[in-house]
Amino acid sequence: MASSSSSSAVSVTREEFNAFHKLDRSLFTRLVLNLRRDISQSLQVMSFLLYLEQSALVRHLVVNLVSLPDFFINAVADEVVTCLNCMSYDDLSAFVAKLGQNINMFTIPLITRMTGEYLTLAVIHRDRESILLEMKRHLTRVCYPAFEDICLHAEMYNEKREKETSQFLCGQQETTNHVGGTNNVGAALISEDGQVTAEDRTIFLTFSRGYPISEAEVHAYFTRRYGEIIEAIEMGGKEGNEQVLYAKMVLRSAATIPEIVENGGDTRNKFTINGKHVWARKFIPRSSMNLLPPSYGVSP
Repeated sequence: MASSSSSSAVSVTREEFNAFHKLDRSLFTRLVLNLRRDISQSLQVMSFLLYLEQSALVRHLVVNLVSLPDFFINAVADEVVTCLNCMSYDDLSAFVAKLGQNINMFTIPLITRMTGEYLTLAVIHRDRESILLEMKRHLTRVCYPAFEDICLHAEMYNEKREKETSQFLCGQQETTNHVGGTNNVGAALISEDGQVTAEDRTIFLTFSRGYPISEAEVHAYFTRRYGEIIEAIEMGGKEGNEQVLYAKMVLRSAATIPEIVENGGDTRNKFTINGKHVWARKFIPRSSMNLLPPSYGVSP
């Protein structure tokens, strides 16, 4: 039987393409909507995860991540960002100096464990050219076309949030101006020049003992995730070689505090920075100590 020597290209509709990448789309949606991570950075995170899966380093990676809770996905994404930063340096020693710690299997523990103890930052830096090439291929063939509508939705959602925040701040300012005086609760948050005091724009961070973290790591993480929100970071004092266990992070606007510290009704949120746990809550000055329940705790 004779066969045709020519073959016709198979046409795939957008609906069929999206359906094929249903799990990829679900994971990306959770990154940019549930976790409110940066859109462009999340595209790179997804391309790196697809590289891991397609290279057979981690089989069924996406489907397994989709089945896990948001905090775990967020922790993996943070580790991927560390990998991306590592690959942006030509000299590994320069990255290590910037990171402020020695790199080992515990720097990206989740990724290292998922790859059978194979993939470390040293290996990633060594193979960065081939990894970046594969990432570019996944960005072009999968991420951009499959996530286009999700990116648009996330951008619209972010714009709506910014607008609502702006309207809320305007309303708060109008209320303050209307009430006036310095004896009411609302005015207590405002300094003489009409600005929210630094204490009321401060988040209190606590770190896990045995997992030292630098000011640079804290600043890079929160800036990458929430934008240019930080005015200053004051790392807790230490004696001798003891590890810093807390820090005070002053924000440019108090309006950002709920987004960072609130977690499903809880007033303390947990983050993972380069594999190290960090807890964040609203800073409570010692002067407010008697107003809080004993279990809440205050700053040292």
